[in-house]
Amino acid sequence: MDKITNIDWEKFHFLRPEYIWMAIPMGLIILLGILVYAEKSKWKKNIAQHLQPYVIQKGTAWKSRLIHVSLLLLFAIGFIAFLGPAWNKEKKPAKKLKSKLVIALDLSQSMLTTDISPTRLERAKFKIRDFLDANPRAETALQVFSASTHTVVPFTTDYKIILDQIDGLKPAMMPGRGTGFDALFKDLDSLFTGNKAEGKIMLITDDLNGLDVQKVSTFLQDNNVALYLYPISTQSGGEVPSFVNPKRPLKIKGKTITSQLDVDTEQALSGLKNLHIMNLTLDKSDVKTVAKEISEHLVFEDSQGDKQENWNDNGYWLMIPLVFFFLFSFRKGWALYSVLFMVVLGSSCGNNKESAKDTKTVKKDTLKFADLWYTKDYQGQMDFDKKDYKKAAKEFRDPLHKGVAYYKAGNYAEARKAFEQDSSSIGKYNLGLTYAKMGDLERSKKVFEELVVSDTSMANARNNLRKVTQVMAGADSMNTKKVPLNKNRPNPKNEQNKSMEDLGGGGQKATKKDMEKQRLEETTNTGKRIGKEMDEVPDDFNSGKGQIPSNVLMRKVDDDPTLFLTKKFKYQVKKKKVIEEKTPNEW
Repeated sequence: MDKITNIDWEKFHFLRPEYIWMAIPMGLIILLGILVYAEKSKWKKNIAQHLQPYVIQKGTAWKSRLIHVSLLLLFAIGFIAFLGPAWNKEKKPAKKLKSKLVIALDLSQSMLTTDISPTRLERAKFKIRDFLDANPRAETALQVFSASTHTVVPFTTDYKIILDQIDGLKPAMMPGRGTGFDALFKDLDSLFTGNKAEGKIMLITDDLNGLDVQKVSTFLQDNNVALYLYPISTQSGGEVPSFVNPKRPLKIKGKTITSQLDVDTEQALSGLKNLHIMNLTLDKSDVKTVAKEISEHLVFEDSQGDKQENWNDNGYWLMIPLVFFFLFSFRKGWALYSVLFMVVLGSSCGNNKESAKDTKTVKKDTLKFADLWYTKDYQGQMDFDKKDYKKAAKEFRDPLHKGVAYYKAGNYAEARKAFEQDSSSIGKYNLGLTYAKMGDLERSKKVFEELVVSDTSMANARNNLRKVTQVMAGADSMNTKKVPLNKNRPNPKNEQNKSMEDLGGGGQKATKKDMEKQRLEETTNTGKRIGKEMDEVPDDFNSGKGQIPSNVLMRKVDDDPTLFLTKKFKYQVKKKKVIEEKTPNEW
């Protein structure tokens, strides 16, 4: 109310003054309407003299004038509100910006050193898992680097995607050898150039010898980022394993290569602004602390927004008297009375069976505000359109729609109960699909056979009957009694890995030929078949309308994320999409 009572008339102006000219044609139209519909005295002469006292009522001319004046007043108030009267300013709210996080993991050969059990790389993976489990809440990207830098997972808040990719990361998948920090920071610079919210980088590496302190300082000054450096190595160090045989040390020119923590470089980096050295701990406290800090400083406000002020459009205040007088502008104020009548009695005027059924149902359930306006089926359809199938199934009263909602929600048991209550062809068709989903192929086949006989127009029922028959025949052919066994094939000898240090399984490294043979044996023994999924109930399903869509084919594809990333990284380097740095060391 202070905005209305304390108007600064010196600052008063209209935000849209260019539309003032529109008042002229609008005013002429209203004036023309008043002149056309004004009372004329000519028609009174056509009424018999003895009937005029009963037809013409005197003394009501002021009412018509009041209507004309009120009409002009309503137009004037509405037009002024449209022009946007303003006399005060308000600050523009600051824009909310969220920080982003990049996890850069070193995949050089020295990360396989065992001075940190089980290896530096495996301990780094454990720490990444603990860090993401602590939920830093920031959009996170996973990058790996050696001589070149590659993106494994782009920015995402679904940490499960990152966790699924961690296990397969290993130095052998990288196209080049060494530790290329220059290429890494060039890639990070492209990600955080011009960012307004402070970015976060968690750099996990064991080789600080190749990390140029001056270049890191320049990077931090040019970009609005905070760098968390996590050195995964010890001062005593250890021997770097060989590329060919991990159980033997790496030798170059007859010299055994060792890797240890560079304390001098670590101390020099600790003095840089916005760089934090993380200390390795046996528990999760180190990464939990960082995750909490990132989560608490996730949202930033754009400082430029605080300096901007906009004129406040106060025209909406004029809408209050406009709406109030408009309700009473009709004959005897019936507009206002009709609104009150609809609010009180609008939901109880139904007289059909469905309304009575809904009323009984509402008595059992908690009465909601939406029940005053919409039927349960209509509420269910709105939830169905939002793909909230569980809630829609509870709202629907029609068994066919209820069954479709349960089917989409994956609750096939309840869907079967609902479809069994519907005797239409579409209901039987959906019942057959439900039985198939539940694995009861015998009943599914029986339903489709009955439907093909009773309704010849159901072409999809014939197709699904054929599919069910084929699946049943395939299941019979896969009986274990009929499968010839290869008695000459030796039994697999898998030995348990009892070593806490050795993660290799205690066995010999498998060759590519061995892996292909093992994959072939797994496919043959399991009898895995590539099948096709039957028709599902469409999202835009309406009872008795439209056609059921054509078959949706689903195929299972065997994938190996590690192999895919390896080929992807090599392709990026080959096509020069990623720069491969020439590093002084090959490990």
